[in-house]
Amino acid sequence: MSEAGQLPKRAVLLDGEIYDMPEDGERHINHAMRIAANIIRAIDAEKYFVGVQTTLRLSKHNAPSPDIYVLADGPPQGIVPAERILLVVEVADTSLNDDLTDSASRYARHAVRDYWVVDVNARAIVIHRTPHDGAYQSIARVEASQIAQALLIPDLAIALDHVVPEA
Repeated sequence: MSEAGQLPKRAVLLDGEIYDMPEDGERHINHAMRIAANIIRAIDAEKYFVGVQTTLRLSKHNAPSPDIYVLADGPPQGIVPAERILLVVEVADTSLNDDLTDSASRYARHAVRDYWVVDVNARAIVIHRTPHDGAYQSIARVEASQIAQALLIPDLAIALDHVVPEA
């Protein structure tokens, strides 16, 4: 069903199962859109494609909708090979535990080399790198005042304090 593009609007395909996703809250949307806008401004649109809350087909059994992802060489077409996926960002408000465990494992299994979880409540970015056997070997926390540098996109660096000022 997902291959024909017939998933319900707020559904994802995870490990072969279709899940309905809850609507995002205002804080989540605010953070995700500000971070996405910052990424879009920072990178070269000729080299990279930025997906915002759209499906990223990792395999025939996994098609999550991360908040933000950056691909090399244009928009996704079908299953996206791992080497084209340069960054995946999940913004976590109520979904923090899932994003740090299940989602991290899923992205590691599909060899996503740079996976960020933006913790809205703690105002930090948890950066996952070096996927191996379904787990990330390197996990680092970057506080809001510090700069998070993308591993595979030289021009992309984010400090949450500058992107999403504290309310």
